[in-house]
Amino acid sequence: MSEHPRSGGDADPVLETWNEALGAGADPELSFLENGGDSFLAVKLSTALFQATGVEIDFIDILETDGVDGLRRLLDTKAEAS
Repeated sequence: MSEHPRSGGDADPVLETWNEALGAGADPELSFLENGGDSFLAVKLSTALFQATGVEIDFIDILETDGVDGLRRLLDTKAEAS
């Protein structure tokens, strides 16, 4: 399962930052771009995820990732590599 830190309790920093960047109505099953994301929002999301998890990911990877689960897998992969 996920190795990245949680912001507290059962909070999910990935879903929280996803919703902050794209809005509460964003569908976590759809890709970032399908939810109306763009490169500026991807940079903001990348920065927020780094602050929440301590794992750095490139904004281009966010643009190419499918949904929140894909983003979690990407974070896990990056965390294991560092």
